[in-house]
Amino acid sequence: MLRGFRVALALSAVISPTVTLNALPKYVIQSASTARPDTGNDTQDDAKRGSSREEWNGFRGPRRDGVARHANPPVAWSNDENVAWRVDLPGPGASSPIVHGKLVIVICYTGYGNHLDDGGKLEDLVLHVIAFDRTNGSKVWQYDLNAPLAKKPPQMQTTEHGFATPTPTCDDERIYAYLGHAGMLALDLDGKEVWRVDTGTPNPDAPPPTNQVVRDGKTLSLRWGAAGSPLLAGDFVIVNASEESNSIRAYDRKTGKLAWKRESSNLEGCATSPMLAGSGDESVVVVMLGGEVWGLEPTTGAICWRVETETRGGISPTPVADDDVVYTFGGSGESLALRFAKKLEEGDDRTFWKSKNLAIPSPVLHGDKIYLVAMSGMAACLNAQDGAILFDERLAGRTSKIYSSPVLAGGRLYVVSRKRGTFVYSADGKFDLLARNELDDDSHFNASPAVDGDRLFLRSDRRLYCISKS
Repeated sequence: MLRGFRVALALSAVISPTVTLNALPKYVIQSASTARPDTGNDTQDDAKRGSSREEWNGFRGPRRDGVARHANPPVAWSNDENVAWRVDLPGPGASSPIVHGKLVIVICYTGYGNHLDDGGKLEDLVLHVIAFDRTNGSKVWQYDLNAPLAKKPPQMQTTEHGFATPTPTCDDERIYAYLGHAGMLALDLDGKEVWRVDTGTPNPDAPPPTNQVVRDGKTLSLRWGAAGSPLLAGDFVIVNASEESNSIRAYDRKTGKLAWKRESSNLEGCATSPMLAGSGDESVVVVMLGGEVWGLEPTTGAICWRVETETRGGISPTPVADDDVVYTFGGSGESLALRFAKKLEEGDDRTFWKSKNLAIPSPVLHGDKIYLVAMSGMAACLNAQDGAILFDERLAGRTSKIYSSPVLAGGRLYVVSRKRGTFVYSADGKFDLLARNELDDDSHFNASPAVDGDRLFLRSDRRLYCISKS
């Protein structure tokens, strides 16, 4: 998307850490919770099914790669088959569901937006964080936040994804939600507010962005609303607050106190979620922005390395990583495989390879293959070792538009389209169509699925669904 533009690279503003910080892993990243049992009757049910639960506790799962290691959800379902429960939501949202223990958590909004006949009023916007029982769909609690808008938002935001797009994340104590203009929020597991902070404003002294797209002599706005999902790293929750302050920010998990921030005008239009590559003292937070990729020290925000790129325009996909390399996609330009080590071995280049790029949905990395799906319904499979293109065709089944990022479970790829159902493909590099599953729901499906053992949670603008074998 937005290919072919070439503009100069601006210098990024360097912001010093604001507090003294502790060394990393008291916690680990989003992969901290693995295969933990429930504390309810459904633990025995999981054991009978032979399921090893690995909690889907943030955007794209515990490793942020879209892969459910121990899952086997249904291949096929319909209104009358393999739908364990469905529940109406108070309003729409593109935020993906997450799972923690017996809870499935989603974010919605009401009071203003294109889903209303009269559009509503700016001052009536309300954001909702809602927890449901994962076994039967009953509501456990609901947190409501009045979030009036000071001015009319970009039309692209209201028509395409609305005001509840970032996916929350959680640990064993709190749920962390990035609510755009309403700030960062932490709730306890009973839905009570622990802290809430704003995410700043743009630095007036920052240089103008060069991450711009010009058409017919007019500079297009890249501000389409908050979308990047928060990341857990050590004692901090890290968020891409590009929409509010052109900054990456780290907050203390317990208090919400700002630990560090790093700014750049070229974060404008970059909705990608930060991810953590590596582990322990060798881990780096990887961030994509117009014209470069950053590897940041998780405890201080210091830049460990930076790679200049030709990437411009809107950048949405979240990177994925293996033990040594991080793979980045989105915007214009090529995809990049980058060695993420803080210090490289003698003779190694930071850039491992360059290859085909597809925009909007985030990739899936599994084994030696990277699976890519485009908003247009095109797909590609790359060899992770050298970037060679193994597949580059339109997906079978006429998917139409896709905003959701694919997930891999049970050796299959699940691709949720906006209006034509969920498509299941083989994960062998060929994208053979195994099933197309439609539900009686004419609203948009923009959220990515959450996987929980033999369950798949789908979220539309109207409902939350639990897909499970009958």
